[in-house]
Amino acid sequence: MKGLLEEGETMMKKTPAGSLRDAVMITGAQKVEHYEMASYGTVRTYARVLRERTVARLLEQTLKEEKLADRNLTKMPKAL
Repeated sequence: MKGLLEEGETMMKKTPAGSLRDAVMITGAQKVEHYEMASYGTVRTYARVLRERTVARLLEQTLKEEKLADRNLTKMPKAL
């Protein structure tokens, strides 16, 4: 995660202000979302294997929220 944040910051600093920088920022945010989705999905699977149903349900809800955030980020470039 730290590497993704550092990469995003570096790319943003190297990109001139404007629509391209906005797109670079969205890309960085989506990389973070994808990392989070992979992590929550994995931990949710562990919870299922351990038969921790309540924990699995909470993680599933969090995963759905992360997917929604990713979809919203995907729509953003159209608004630029």
